[in-house]
Amino acid sequence: MSFFEKFRVRPMLAGGAALAIVLATAACGASTTPPGSTTAASSAGSAASSGAATSAAEAESVPTPLNLNLAKVDSLNAMLPDKFKQSGTIIVATDPTYPPNEFLPEGSNTPVGMDIDLINAVGQVLGLTVTVEPASFDGIIAGLNAGRYDVGISSFTDTKEREQSVNFVTYFTAGTSIMVPAGNPKNIQSATDLCGLPVGAQNGTTQLDQLTDATVEGSVVKACQDAGKEPPVAQGFPKQTDVNAALVAGRIDAYMADSPVVDYAVKVTGDRFQKVGGDEGAAPYGIAIPKEPAELTPAIQAAMQHLIDTGAYTKILDNWGLTGGAVTTSQINGAIY
Repeated sequence: MSFFEKFRVRPMLAGGAALAIVLATAACGASTTPPGSTTAASSAGSAASSGAATSAAEAESVPTPLNLNLAKVDSLNAMLPDKFKQSGTIIVATDPTYPPNEFLPEGSNTPVGMDIDLINAVGQVLGLTVTVEPASFDGIIAGLNAGRYDVGISSFTDTKEREQSVNFVTYFTAGTSIMVPAGNPKNIQSATDLCGLPVGAQNGTTQLDQLTDATVEGSVVKACQDAGKEPPVAQGFPKQTDVNAALVAGRIDAYMADSPVVDYAVKVTGDRFQKVGGDEGAAPYGIAIPKEPAELTPAIQAAMQHLIDTGAYTKILDNWGLTGGAVTTSQINGAIY
């Protein structure tokens, strides 16, 4: 059994506008620079200036948000806790640095992506106005339990450990992939090929745990030890955009991230990067929800299942080119590890 089959998790564009989108918007980790800040913008601009001009085809490859304008379903609205029926709103936290799941388009401070379209559709059928607030990934669960947000959708892998703090409503399946520069100069094909090399991942992610902790299931460190090799020289970054920029600059030889994120980055980078190995293993993404009020979790699960059953869900995933991760059943706390 390969490393990726054992451990299943959440997890750049060529120059010009496409590279700026990936570097300025590429979350499973923390964000120390507020989205749209001067620092983030200047970093993205610097990276973008190092590449060739983006072709029209690359620019057109970035999908636009899909608002289905769905009608409220009274039976779903009736499931909501009273506070949401009365307010008619729900506050959703996301770390918009993980395209195509959640990101900021170039020149915008409004998050878009598959996750954003899905949570907006969930809100519509529940009869709620969705307010999306950018947040650092590794602070979202704490923010939920502190009452700052009502739910979080940010490519969270539903894990048994995270289920101790919050509930999850599953809605997608993703694996882990490895990204390298085009041409694969280090000839990386599997996890053990990362041994001894500088490898990046976003802070707060299961991928970074794999690169640093020999005790976690599917640890790359443990795989390297078993092969008699040095562990990776792991480098954690505040945002996925920082990981991407490090690969562009040659500060790391590879990075690990979720399969849809790597696939999307390859799609929009032209010939700058490539994915190596397979999308081994799969685990559910989940919407993170506080355990109280208890009625909120089944209401959101029922709304997601409604989207799946009516085909609205497939339309959203198809818009972002992500139907390969589609599920037929939304579960409450469906962690597999």
